[in-house]
Amino acid sequence: TLVLFKDGDHIVVSTEEYSVRFLLISGKPLHEPVAWHGPIVMNTQEELRVAFEEYEKGTFIKHK
Repeated sequence: TLVLFKDGDHIVVSTEEYSVRFLLISGKPLHEPVAWHGPIVMNTQEELRVAFEEYEKGTFIKHK
């Protein structure tokens, strides 16, 4: 589950029945377009299409 928050200075997480583990990641907004499908996030739909083609061909991860 992904939750996006607006500007603020705190969050509250609580449960009543079960313990919970979570990861909080924070950063400054990039102010860039976002194309998102499943686990892949790119800037445009075309980049997203190419990324999935590369993923299917096994060339998505570039080795240095």
